[in-house]
Amino acid sequence: MSHNKAKVLFVGPVNGQLRHLSDKLRSLQKSKAGPFDICLCAGPFFRRTEQAKDTPSGDESEIERLRRIAADDGKSLVDGSLTFDLPVLFVDEGDGFPEGLGVASLTEKLKKDEDEIDLEDEDANDEDVARDDAEDEKTPDGLLRIAPNLYQLVGEATRPNVLDSTADIISVPVPLNDPKAAETEGSKKRDVSTSLTVGFLGPNVRLPCKSFDQKAKHTAFLGCDILISSEWGQGTTGALTKDDRAAVLGEEGGTDAEIGSYDVSELVATSRARYHIAPGMNVPIQVDEAVKLRRRFTASLPYRYPATSSASGDGHAGRFLAIGSVVSPAEAKKLGKSFKFIHAVGIVPLSFMDANEREAAKEAKAVVECPYTDASYRVENSISAGGSNFNSGGLSEAQARRLAQEHAMSEMGGGGDGAFRWQQRPSRKRPRDGAEGGDSEEAQMQAFEAQNPENRSLFLHGLHRDPSMILNVDVLMDAFRPFGCINIRFPRPRGGRPQHSFKPSYAFLDFNTHDEALNCVTNLNGEAVIRNIMLNIKWSSSPNKRPFPGQPPLTKRQNRLTEAEAADSMTLFVRLPQTIEQSAYGAEMETIRLLAQGTMEDELNVGVSLDSPDRITAKDEPALRVSVRHPNTDMNYGFLEFSSHTAALTTAVVLTGNQDGGDLLPDKLVSSCLIADDNSSKKDVSHLTGVCMYWAKGSQGEGSNGTKNYGLNLGSKHFPADSRTDCWFCLASPTCEKHLIISVLEEVYITLPKGGVNEYHSLIVPVEHGGDGASVTRKLESEIGSIKTKLRKHARAAL
Repeated sequence: MSHNKAKVLFVGPVNGQLRHLSDKLRSLQKSKAGPFDICLCAGPFFRRTEQAKDTPSGDESEIERLRRIAADDGKSLVDGSLTFDLPVLFVDEGDGFPEGLGVASLTEKLKKDEDEIDLEDEDANDEDVARDDAEDEKTPDGLLRIAPNLYQLVGEATRPNVLDSTADIISVPVPLNDPKAAETEGSKKRDVSTSLTVGFLGPNVRLPCKSFDQKAKHTAFLGCDILISSEWGQGTTGALTKDDRAAVLGEEGGTDAEIGSYDVSELVATSRARYHIAPGMNVPIQVDEAVKLRRRFTASLPYRYPATSSASGDGHAGRFLAIGSVVSPAEAKKLGKSFKFIHAVGIVPLSFMDANEREAAKEAKAVVECPYTDASYRVENSISAGGSNFNSGGLSEAQARRLAQEHAMSEMGGGGDGAFRWQQRPSRKRPRDGAEGGDSEEAQMQAFEAQNPENRSLFLHGLHRDPSMILNVDVLMDAFRPFGCINIRFPRPRGGRPQHSFKPSYAFLDFNTHDEALNCVTNLNGEAVIRNIMLNIKWSSSPNKRPFPGQPPLTKRQNRLTEAEAADSMTLFVRLPQTIEQSAYGAEMETIRLLAQGTMEDELNVGVSLDSPDRITAKDEPALRVSVRHPNTDMNYGFLEFSSHTAALTTAVVLTGNQDGGDLLPDKLVSSCLIADDNSSKKDVSHLTGVCMYWAKGSQGEGSNGTKNYGLNLGSKHFPADSRTDCWFCLASPTCEKHLIISVLEEVYITLPKGGVNEYHSLIVPVEHGGDGASVTRKLESEIGSIKTKLRKHARAAL
């Protein structure tokens, strides 16, 4: 088994300090512990801004010095004067590769078509091109060669629709021979070849990771030999020693849930990594009479992975290592081993160990329980996910997040990978375009929009699949900016909900030109993976909704109620123009209420002066009163509620000139019914030009007879008792002469008067009567007309 052992070096964030790393690797290769087979780095490799976090605030000279060193080391790597004596692998490129390195970033590679021919290397001869192609073919799958003995772990991120967040598992051969790398003097060549199973997680990785999960859950998968991530897994502190735990959480202490990422912990548990490496935590330390932040080296106790359906036995042991940042030899000596940036291990790959050997390796260590199981998570009453709080119902965060993730995944489709045990029924969603039974109209519309030069926006759908709400504007802009995206628009929340609690399922991507949008949707082939979340992309509909060729003209959709459709309504809908400031919405709605109320007063007092004591106003007559309902003060619409349908109809006809409503007439605004401050003229409210008024459905609890039933809708009709007991005509009054009543109908009754004009005199009295004809409803008016017709017919026959 020893001949299959690989000697591996683990390194923390390099942050562009390439010369310090190269010198350290060279010295270790020549030491008694060497030579080593491979070096794996966790954290940013070329990033220069990361070093600013490790320096005290205001120490500009230190920051500039580190940036200058990183820039010089990058130039040395480009010109070949800086080399590595053994293969170095990293995941996070940081701010990007040094200029002139000749390697395009992954995003730039995706923007090129595989059939494109590069004309920039026109001076290169055929032998050089053939040699470069041969070297690319020798690079193992999942690795991107950056320089001699320098590789980036990319996995399947070369797929054209994966825009960020790498997560994959690959096999790395040992030794990893680079034909362009110079051999180290006195170095020993490895006699037996082996391979390491290496998993890696990009920065800000988020579930789900389809490729990673498929490989980790395969029945033949034993586990990762090494897993590299940029973040700690949530719950990791539960496996630390007492001293390391105190150093990481601080003197005041803290909870395990405050450190690390849930998504990383789930992927670590799934991959069952023997060694999980990540950057160390920043802790304050005294350096040269100043307090600075430095990454601390932390090693957890070995922990046992639980048995799974795809792994037999009790599972092997794993260990977590957090490694410090690369610093100069002088500073490394001052910091000591607690802040070391390199760590060496000898690994026998799991694929070369049988079950007994794995068990023996586990028993040789003091193994604790796995910190990534549900039992190890802290159970909180309420936990935070992406800025929105929800009640966990007594579940651990692992269980709660898993249920939320499965729910989101179940919405991705009605079967296959997106379906779970509770979603076995066929999906009701519309089939994809082009599939059997698909929506051909949608396909035609997409084809039309692709040829429409005026369309410069794309429709992005699938944000509901992100339960942690990590896909914010910044993340999406970083993903789509290389394609020319200039803006991202989210839908406005409805019902007055605050923006921070609103979780949209879609957004719109805006581009400068139609060609940029076309290039984006074509290269991505309608799908994009961002933070390991699958999103769908297609053309948005044109603003003017023009019919595409072959489609019949669009019919105008009926949005407003007519007066006939709102026969039982006593409510008018009012919308203010966009020219009115939002802060004035409330005051202007009150002005319109007074305008409507004054309009009815003017109609009732034709020929009566404003100062006449005979003038009837809303103060004296309840039937003229109008109330306003403004559901949301931030919205430019509201509702006017009248005492009867006739009152609302009168107002609509007078102010708009149409019984169905419309825009307010300009002449009604210039010389309105409102009295000016001088009490001698009409008030000018022409600033309300553009206000529209239409019929609305009756408010909740509004009965057909104009009464409020507060949500009750009883089958039989109940007439309220009249408080005026001295009224002769009220059926509820004890003074009503009921022996004179001839017939009682639904809205009116017929009675004989106490002192009739003649023997044929009769009265038609509304059951619920008032003092003004404006309160007569359409139903009451119809019934009175019907009774009159019958009485006339009877009179012609009897007289």
